[in-house]
Amino acid sequence: MSDALPERDAGLAAERTELAWGRSAVALLACGAAVIKGLPKVTGNIGRPVVGAIVLLLGALIWASGVPYARARARATRLGRRPTIRSRELALIAAGTATVGVAALVIGAFFPG
Repeated sequence: MSDALPERDAGLAAERTELAWGRSAVALLACGAAVIKGLPKVTGNIGRPVVGAIVLLLGALIWASGVPYARARARATRLGRRPTIRSRELALIAAGTATVGVAALVIGAFFPG
């Protein structure tokens, strides 16, 4: 039995990151569409177009900001460079995360279900 650890493929991490951004955006877009339309058979509530539009906008913003970033990191990895995150990129991600959190707080506080 060998004591050597198996090699990890660093290129797959960037692809998983890109897929995660895409999944998050699609989930928010689907939730926004469901909120706009409403689910009267399930919840008994009618649609809330303003709240749904906000959620749709957040989903679009996440996709627009995250997917190109993940693709750039994947490209750098394929070229053999080890991409490091810059403070500007980290600030953008932190601002986006805070925006989604504040939007969820506002929706929960001003549009109770």
